[in-house]
Amino acid sequence: MFGSSTEEDLKSDADRSLELALERIKERRQQETLYFNIYSRIEVHEWLLKDRVRVKAFRKAILHNESFKNKTVLDVGCGMGILSVFAAMAGAKKVLAVDAASITDYAHRIVQDNGYGNVITVIRGKVEDIELPADIAKVDIIVCDWIGSCLFSENMLDSLVFARDKWLSAGGHIFPDTAQLYVAAIQGWDQDLGFWHDVHGFDLSAIRRRCESLAVVEPVTGGQMMSQVCLVKSLDLYKAQRQSSDFRSFYELKVTRDGWVHALVAYFDVGFSKTPQGIAFSTSPCAPWTHWNQTVFYLETPLPVKAGELIKGVFGLKASEQSIFDLEVDIYVDFEGSQKSVTSQQFFVLSSSLAVDGV
Repeated sequence: MFGSSTEEDLKSDADRSLELALERIKERRQQETLYFNIYSRIEVHEWLLKDRVRVKAFRKAILHNESFKNKTVLDVGCGMGILSVFAAMAGAKKVLAVDAASITDYAHRIVQDNGYGNVITVIRGKVEDIELPADIAKVDIIVCDWIGSCLFSENMLDSLVFARDKWLSAGGHIFPDTAQLYVAAIQGWDQDLGFWHDVHGFDLSAIRRRCESLAVVEPVTGGQMMSQVCLVKSLDLYKAQRQSSDFRSFYELKVTRDGWVHALVAYFDVGFSKTPQGIAFSTSPCAPWTHWNQTVFYLETPLPVKAGELIKGVFGLKASEQSIFDLEVDIYVDFEGSQKSVTSQQFFVLSSSLAVDGV
């Protein structure tokens, strides 16, 4: 009797575990469908193409680059296929343009309209699910704009790593292949969240708590910088592994002028080491605008600072447990200033800017 009950309990637990696993798979597929539907919209790609810093860097890194001549190139997440066209113009023998969004319909037309139909093959599907043409076992070069806000948003890096491990030949090249993520302290403004305490006589402070936990993607100027910068993550795309977006790093920020620190800001640099010119670009507040802007983490308690004081802490980042395209960030702050000492820990969610903005 006891054994029978135990067997039933085990079976019930197994059934519940299976139900939960199936539910997670269903939810992941729904999130992927939403994501690829967003990237099927022309205005998203128009927004990317209008980012002159981004397009100029890729164009300079690929065009007139001898390493592309007579090579087989894989473009992961090709979008409208502009980077594939650059590769064909640079002399690639074959270019495989892969994207899971229906924007590939336009990519195919663009390839044909620009006379590269005999070089570029457009493939619709997730790079994890597709197979290359039967006559191609390996590729010489992978081109991939995997970069998101705060470098890792949208978690496309794992797709690049998958493609690299499966198809990149020994000694092959990746464009771009280096990246560095930095944090700094900035002067800004207090978020106007008091509104939620009394909305037409109702307490909506639950909304305030949600807003306080959201990282904000917005433009920051060099004039807002209040400290030196600190490197918290460096990537070599030839060595990076899946889940490279999961890390914790100590930081120390030396304050450069008196004033108030309202937030920490994250930005990144990206490089193309396999170029004669050493092409790179930065999303620093002191650099020209890019569509990535900067990512701002507003502090619950602003810090009154003096030049030379130190803001120390830990910056932690990982893929969201709720959304496969979002990030979770926790920031620990330890500040002992002449006017005030603050020790705090805050948790943030960085949602895909495209989904948030409804682009």
